[in-house]
Amino acid sequence: MQKKLIAAAVAGALVAPSVMADVSVSGSIRTGVEYTGSDWQVADNFSRLRFKASSDLGNGQSAYMNYEFRVNSAQGSIVTGDTQRLSYVGIKGDWGSLSLGAQWSTAFNTVGTFIDKSNRYGGTGNTCIQYRMRDSVMLSTTLGGLSIMADAQMAAGGDDIDRATVGGLMSIGGVSLGAVWQDNGDSDCTGVGASLSLGGIGLSGGFTDTKNGDSGYGINASVAGLWIDYEENDSSDGVITGSYGIKLGGGASAIVEISNNGSDTMGIGMLRMDF
Repeated sequence: MQKKLIAAAVAGALVAPSVMADVSVSGSIRTGVEYTGSDWQVADNFSRLRFKASSDLGNGQSAYMNYEFRVNSAQGSIVTGDTQRLSYVGIKGDWGSLSLGAQWSTAFNTVGTFIDKSNRYGGTGNTCIQYRMRDSVMLSTTLGGLSIMADAQMAAGGDDIDRATVGGLMSIGGVSLGAVWQDNGDSDCTGVGASLSLGGIGLSGGFTDTKNGDSGYGINASVAGLWIDYEENDSSDGVITGSYGIKLGGGASAIVEISNNGSDTMGIGMLRMDF
């Protein structure tokens, strides 16, 4: 009987799936005291718990995954709903990468990030830019100094392809340039963005346009932890946002961000701990 048990255990070990060796857990807790324009509250600022793993497939190829939960740190709960955080699986190699799931959009990676660098209140100038996209497949590759990305979004019950996007990024010295175009039926999106780093000062901005919809833009500057931004679109007045952050060490930082849209002022003082 003992020999049979040993044999069964060995056979089970041989057929059991291998465990990926490279697994990491990380996240960020971001909680602050916020003035909403009418009252004060303790508020979460998109805290998250993240699991990442990768596996060597041989021949220079690897598989990878990212699985995140959004956490409301002010209430001690998990936040549910579409594209709250990122969950995707992919394969990559010298040729580039292919990933599927809920992930950062091509439009945000190539243009949106130039416009919105805020901790909480930015995004007015990103009129047609998705931040995170669900039900998506993304392909990215590099040709010389040009990074090319393309994605297709295919939600259940919709058209075969609901949105298709292609964009590119190029960096030359301290200058970065980005452009994107998205096929979205009667709401096609076009955008351009750029940034410049010079003598410790960062300048960035971009323009977005929606077919049969709004256009918008944003410009911002950063120096020594201070960031100031102005954004505007056709449907709203200009929004001025500023923030200042101090690194406290050990992954901790303190951030203050204030925003005004011409009639209301909002602000948050936040403690952030990355791990």
